[in-house]
Amino acid sequence: MYRYKKLMIGLNQDENDSLLIQYAGFVSKMAQSTEIYFVHVLDTLNIPDDIKKQYPEVLLPNDETSKNKMKESVEKCFDGYNKTKLNYEVVEGPLIGTLISRSKSNDIDLMIVGHSREDKSSGHYLSEKLARKAFCSVLILPKNTSVRLDNVLVALDFSDHCLNSLDVGSAFAKAAELDSIDLIHTFWVPEGYYKTGKDYDQFAGIMLDNAKTKLRQLISRADLKGLGIKPYFKMKDDVVKGILECADEKSSSLIVVGARGRSGDIAFILLGSVTEGLIRNLRRPLLAVKKKGEGLNIIDALFST
Repeated sequence: MYRYKKLMIGLNQDENDSLLIQYAGFVSKMAQSTEIYFVHVLDTLNIPDDIKKQYPEVLLPNDETSKNKMKESVEKCFDGYNKTKLNYEVVEGPLIGTLISRSKSNDIDLMIVGHSREDKSSGHYLSEKLARKAFCSVLILPKNTSVRLDNVLVALDFSDHCLNSLDVGSAFAKAAELDSIDLIHTFWVPEGYYKTGKDYDQFAGIMLDNAKTKLRQLISRADLKGLGIKPYFKMKDDVVKGILECADEKSSSLIVVGARGRSGDIAFILLGSVTEGLIRNLRRPLLAVKKKGEGLNIIDALFST
């Protein structure tokens, strides 16, 4: 948990804030975080400049009221690492761009946001957009999440991103004093398998054996922090469904997946279709792991939606 020293929590000042605050405290204890930024973004007030000059106080109560409300909620719900410094910021602007801007300026390691199926904008969840554009890892909490960590499920595709995901997943499990982590790899039989002279079941066995070999190779390079592993393999055409089915079967408290960024693309950054699919069907906490600073040019895309 060494890497998550500075946390940022996006609060909407609604009934879901208590969950985010409680989970922030939970993570801060495991990571021994140094700072947490609680941020609330106000909608831009379209007040004419002459009115602002004549009545400057119209802007003040809103900021102060919002900050005081945040402090009251944190005092009521936060139970975290006792050396963590708590900061409160009320800022005005577009929600996504402003949160990303604050995470950049505050050098945040992990952003924690809520997720609701009703919280959609232009066909995409706001949490998905934040995870796509953030330069740091993002922890997404659906409604009614339990603040606990009984087991951790790490999704693997055997790419280089998996080592990063394994490192973070192992760190969470170790900090929660677990003995092992669950691993899931989903595979399928490719079209044209029959051209090899093998039938469907035979080729499925070949794919499974290959996945097991790749897992052994990956584990030999990974730092599991002394934890055991429980690997699971699912043959499924739909990778997202395979991961979610495994998470349901194992009652996973947290799903960890590597977020793949496309550097240099100012318009957007792809998490990868699997990660985006998981967010859109989210029922359990999901940690989209990024190497800090990877992906989107934040400055150029600051206020993109």
